[in-house]
Amino acid sequence: MNRRVIFSVAGLILLACCAALAVLPARWIMAMLPTAWPLAVVNASGTVWSGSATLAIGTASHRRTIAEPLRWHLSIADGPKLLVSHPWLGGPLAVTPAWLGLAVSGQTLQLPAPVLATLDARIAAVGPGGELLLQWPATVIGRSSRPPGTTLLNVQWRNAASALAPIRPLGDYALILKQADQGRADVVLSTRQGPLMLNGTGILDRKGGFQFDGTAQTDPTASTDTHAVLRDLLATLGPHRNNQTLLRFR
Repeated sequence: MNRRVIFSVAGLILLACCAALAVLPARWIMAMLPTAWPLAVVNASGTVWSGSATLAIGTASHRRTIAEPLRWHLSIADGPKLLVSHPWLGGPLAVTPAWLGLAVSGQTLQLPAPVLATLDARIAAVGPGGELLLQWPATVIGRSSRPPGTTLLNVQWRNAASALAPIRPLGDYALILKQADQGRADVVLSTRQGPLMLNGTGILDRKGGFQFDGTAQTDPTASTDTHAVLRDLLATLGPHRNNQTLLRFR
């Protein structure tokens, strides 16, 4: 077989692969996400280059389906990229090929706080309310390394509320994820303001999963009535020790 025939066959194979990729069904995305993720694709239509998908948030036993579908399409303006859109996003999210991974543009995501109930039964029991705002910088997902201390995600829980307490709001809180060594991320929870004080630290690890230890308590300067109102809420979150409720998530 001469070189011209080899190149012709190789070209035909490459063309066939590109044609197959162009019509690759979006449903393949459903099988790509790890089962342990707190995110799942329950339905998808179209192709991997132009389609939509219905998502579900939360652990396997507490997942809730998002009403509005996630949509995406391929754009070749200023280089090939996938543009992802959803009503909860602050604008289109651009995903482009990068060295050793995929480059994701910085963006914001605003969603109702009741989605927190999908993460743990104790959180579901308190009936969370308010708004969540997620912010992340432009980053590369893959094997590329980021310097330790780099902010990966900033989550703000604003006007927090609970079905177990009439106080509105309970407070404002921030959860920050920062790059650590060996592929881990440090997690820090802090209280910005409010009578319910939530604080703690944890680690998000690819192999070990999520580990978090913290405390919840009523602001010591709050009134006696406020302490009484928040007693049931604190008891639902975890065991009580030294005037604090222990928060432990694994």
